[in-house]
Amino acid sequence: EGLETAWGLAVYLETDQTKLLFDTGPDPGVLERNAEKLGIDLSKMDFIVISHPHGDHTGGLKLLSSMKPGLRVYMPPDQSLKNYVQSLGLEPIPVNSTVEVAKGIFVVKPLYGPPVEEALAVKTSKGLAILVGCSHPGVVNLVNQAVRDLGIKPYLVLGRFHMFGASLQDVKEVASRLVEMGAEKIYPIHCSGDILRNYLANSYRDKYGDGGVGLEIVIQR
Repeated sequence: EGLETAWGLAVYLETDQTKLLFDTGPDPGVLERNAEKLGIDLSKMDFIVISHPHGDHTGGLKLLSSMKPGLRVYMPPDQSLKNYVQSLGLEPIPVNSTVEVAKGIFVVKPLYGPPVEEALAVKTSKGLAILVGCSHPGVVNLVNQAVRDLGIKPYLVLGRFHMFGASLQDVKEVASRLVEMGAEKIYPIHCSGDILRNYLANSYRDKYGDGGVGLEIVIQR
């Protein structure tokens, strides 16, 4: 209740050892006010992961730069994004291959969409929790990259699946591929498209998760 919506994505992730943001949304003010209402201290972030260089995922970086100058920002290898992060006084760390950035937390090798985009994967007792930004390279490709590099099946996939306006056949194929890979929980948030949401809700009711700003998911690691 009382949270503000905005066109974009920002996911707060907390483990027993690490606090981070995966993307930062489009608006520093919205990010700050929502974090305050949720009781999240953004000055305590250990680092940030940016999925790709679009403003609805990077706008909140300005807020973090004022709160914690020099904060590490893991990002795909995009020169314009690197320049922007540096201009804010943050530390850009381009990622070229899958890397463990904290215990059990991995930035997944970027794939080209366009634009170039990376995902985030977290080891849990149930499998990988995989966060995607907009899935410009395809959500199946991003999840498959994580599974191939880490050798662990996906448990949860959350983010934008970039299927707004997609055909029902394409939606069916993506859903079935994710399930075949082992995904037990699928959260197509942001602007994933109603065709995908409706299909998952009707055909994979036990796996489909709905939600937007304020959605909280707890997984036993």
